[in-house]
Amino acid sequence: MHVRAHQFLELELFLTLLSLLFAFRAPRLSLPAFRLLLRQLRRLATRPILSAVLVAVFPLALRAALLPWIPIPQPQIQEEFSYLLGADTFAHGHLANPRHPMAVFFDNIQLIQTPHYASARLPGEALFLAAGEVLFHLPWMGVFLSVGLMCAAFYWMLRGWTPPAWALFASLLFAIRFGVFTYWMNSYWGGSVIALGGALVLGALPRILRRQRLSDAILYALGCCLLAADRPYEGVFFVLPTVAVIAHRWWKAPSGGKLRFLPPFAAAVCVLGAYLGWFAYYNYATTGHPLQTAYDLWRKQQSIVPAFWWQPLRRVLPVYYSAQTYQFNAVWEVDIYRELHRSLFAGVSTMVWRLVQFLQLYLRPLLLLPLLAGAARVDSWIARRGRVARFPQLLSGLWLAIALAALLIGHSLVLTAIFFIWGLFRILPRRSHHRVSRAGESWGRGIPIVLLMAGALCAVLTNFSMPTYYAHFTAPAFVLVAAGLVSLASWRRREGVGPAIVLNLALSCCLIFLFSAALAIAHIHAIHESPFNWSTYENRLEDRAAAQRFLEKQPGKQLAIVRYSPQHNVLDEWVWNLADIDAQKVVWARELKPEWTAQLVSYYRGRKIWLVEPDSGRIVPYPVGALPASGERLPALTYGQ
Repeated sequence: MHVRAHQFLELELFLTLLSLLFAFRAPRLSLPAFRLLLRQLRRLATRPILSAVLVAVFPLALRAALLPWIPIPQPQIQEEFSYLLGADTFAHGHLANPRHPMAVFFDNIQLIQTPHYASARLPGEALFLAAGEVLFHLPWMGVFLSVGLMCAAFYWMLRGWTPPAWALFASLLFAIRFGVFTYWMNSYWGGSVIALGGALVLGALPRILRRQRLSDAILYALGCCLLAADRPYEGVFFVLPTVAVIAHRWWKAPSGGKLRFLPPFAAAVCVLGAYLGWFAYYNYATTGHPLQTAYDLWRKQQSIVPAFWWQPLRRVLPVYYSAQTYQFNAVWEVDIYRELHRSLFAGVSTMVWRLVQFLQLYLRPLLLLPLLAGAARVDSWIARRGRVARFPQLLSGLWLAIALAALLIGHSLVLTAIFFIWGLFRILPRRSHHRVSRAGESWGRGIPIVLLMAGALCAVLTNFSMPTYYAHFTAPAFVLVAAGLVSLASWRRREGVGPAIVLNLALSCCLIFLFSAALAIAHIHAIHESPFNWSTYENRLEDRAAAQRFLEKQPGKQLAIVRYSPQHNVLDEWVWNLADIDAQKVVWARELKPEWTAQLVSYYRGRKIWLVEPDSGRIVPYPVGALPASGERLPALTYGQ
């Protein structure tokens, strides 16, 4: 049995409408339960450490309970294998590995083979995976624990922006939405580490503005380090607005107030300086140059498509040593570039879809209403201060424009949700008895919207854009969600409409979680599912894991030579190894031309040689006798540089 992935979105839209219907038709049914829930949350929120532990442990306990039905995930995406290579390198106490003499057979994307063998990804995610490998002999435990830290950091962040009880309420919603069934938990691709960095930066901001404590500045700097260690380009768009807010507060402070900023500023500079020094050394160990990352070197060696859409394609093709690296760089990526530049309409629709994608895949209809309600509160505060008098109307027009664009590019279900919730947004109250933020009277209260706008700008400048790249922008979105929940709860409070909306939306989040868990327990699969959907949990490259298990059961060491069919999907790559290739029981290599493959077989003559054909499922002994004896020299793997 199976369900289609889009049915998850339809279910959320249905539950959103049902929640609002019950809230308007029978609001007082939910009022006693809401008051009891809020009373218990306020009592628990008086113990912030216990609350943070609860928020961290809550999704971990749920995920651990589902392990019999949703086992530890298998890697599938190329970035996942690359992060695992980086983690294994760190776990062995190294920053990079020596170049292998048979490197041409391990040629692949997302890693470099020269001057050293190393992951091409930045080290943030790999450090957490390495911690899991060292402490538990299981890299996925690094993912598992990073999700708990992320959820606790979101609670800490929200306490800086909303009342404690509401911070606890919103962070529990965040935990159940992002901590169990997302690819942040069920892959090695990342997301939680980036979101953790964003939560530390945004949580420290209002505290620095109020108190200028050393601990807050250190946490702010640690958040910046996490962003720099995973997504530095997108991290700059996130950090710069917060730096501007702090600089503005420092500039407006009296002379005595300016001096109070110096100790936390010095502490932050020391933390950032220590990380940058280590990162420069890490670059030197991998690429031989302190200012060149392994990612930059990999793109320089192999890629044709530039980073930004206004840059031209590379004219001189590199030398590719396998059909798969050629297919990925010269066909798959180039097709994306050409589709983006096919016409003005194609380019604009792609950029608009990137903006819609964040709302569809991250917040979905259930949390879109609180998000807009939170934006309305900040908008009204800005308008009352006389900053931008028509800002709320402009924002409403922006949502309407996105909805119309969604119609043009064919996403009718998203259009329906956005039109409906946009209409509700227009009737929401502009005032509330609750606080939006404890950042005080600073214009820093509007920073979540500024950050989301910066993220939107960041998303439309590059040729490649995926939701993983912008996980840290979930932090300002949830600040607005938490503020919106407060605003909704105060709307028509005497009749119980607002509290009923909040409680019904929370119950709907729980129902969706139970629905997803029931599907997993019943072994009902979601088909046509994007890896970015919040409901993702299935292992999608189980065939390679099964082949790995089969080969590991064979006596002695094994060599798996992979032969793809011409129709093979270039994104399903099987040739991956860890840090110490020759020490592995099973070594994976490509089949190249016979004169070269003969030298690979000679190098691993003490191993059992297998031919693995992923597209037919065959694993048979390799026909070694058919290989010619040749003295042809293997290429130096320089990619023509």
